[in-house]
Amino acid sequence: MQPALNPTFGPWECWRTGSGIVCDGARSLSWTGVETGLVCDGHIVYTTGTDERTQRRFGDEAGRALSTIQHVDIRETLSLSADGTGPTLRAAGHFQEHFEYPIPGDLSSRTDTYTGLDVRVTGPGVGLVLHDVGIKTFDIDDNVLKAHGPHPIVEDFEAAFAKICDAFASLGA
Repeated sequence: MQPALNPTFGPWECWRTGSGIVCDGARSLSWTGVETGLVCDGHIVYTTGTDERTQRRFGDEAGRALSTIQHVDIRETLSLSADGTGPTLRAAGHFQEHFEYPIPGDLSSRTDTYTGLDVRVTGPGVGLVLHDVGIKTFDIDDNVLKAHGPHPIVEDFEAAFAKICDAFASLGA
């Protein structure tokens, strides 16, 4: 397949169809107490969670990618301590990602469309903290081609994630 199938989804199962090649892959990740890169009032924000994904790649008869459909389910707990003690927030993402190759097999032509709940963060006593949902499409350089729905992460990444720090402050952290 061109471009190559992502090895983290292997082993891949591929088969020929009447008009090309179809391949299925899956990936399951989990982590505990990993730094997110966010810092709230001098405290590192840590994450513990899971990321489950399946992919189906469609290619032409020569194996050049035409499209890929990816289903994503991410669940996380955010904390200001690596062991998860103290106040926590819940984060989730449940979306479909659709990669299109206008030029078959040419990665530089690929677009990436997210449909569904990209990010939701909630907390006990603070309710909904962050909500990025709808449809958004990016080119290979992460430029936004279109967006429908509330997308605070696309509009102002720093301000969107500052809400997480505000939520932790409301929880007394």
